[in-house]
Amino acid sequence: MGLTAIECPDGVCHSHHGGHSVERSIMNKDLNGHGREWCERLAERIYEMSVDTFSQTVMPSLHSSGWQRRHLDWEFKLANQNSESDETLVEGIINATESFFRSSEVHRLFIQELVQGTFAEASDNQLRVKAIQKLIDNEIITMLESRKEEIIEKISKDLLDDSNGNIELASNSAKEGFDEVEKLLVNHSQAV
Repeated sequence: MGLTAIECPDGVCHSHHGGHSVERSIMNKDLNGHGREWCERLAERIYEMSVDTFSQTVMPSLHSSGWQRRHLDWEFKLANQNSESDETLVEGIINATESFFRSSEVHRLFIQELVQGTFAEASDNQLRVKAIQKLIDNEIITMLESRKEEIIEKISKDLLDDSNGNIELASNSAKEGFDEVEKLLVNHSQAV
C-alpha cells in the first residue's frame, strides 16, 4: 500500500497530527467527491511547500555552523586535519539530498503513493490487500523461485554485451538483480 495521509483503525479515519477523526464512509465519500485529481493537486502543492520549507530552513543550517553541522563534525570527526575530502563528501550529500527532494520523479512518485494510499485507507478494501499478498507470495515469488536458474541464465546472456563478454560479471549482476526484484516484491507484499 502507498503512503497514507490518514490512519484508519476501527472504521474511523484519523489525521496524524490534526486531532481530527471522521467515519471512514464519510471520508471515502468526500475523497471520491473531490476526485483523485483534486487530491493530487492538493498533495502536490503541500509537497512543494514542504520542500521549500526544508530548503529554506534545514539546508542552510546544515551548510552553516549550526548544531546539525556541529553534530556531523562531532559524530563523523569531520573537523580533523586532512578532512577536506570528508567535507566535500558531506557537501555532496547535502546537495544530493536537496536535489533528491526537488526531483520531479521523486515528487511525482510521492504524490502518487500518497494519494493512492489515502484512497486505499479510506476505502479499507482488505480483500484487495489479501489478493495482492497472495498473488505476490503464492504465485509470483513461487514462479520466480521455480525458474530462478533459467531466468538468471537468460539475463546473464542478455548482459554479455554490456559486460564486455565477461560472463562472471554478467552472471553476478543477473543474480543481484534477481535478488533485488525478489526483495522488492516481498517488501511490497508486507507493506500492503
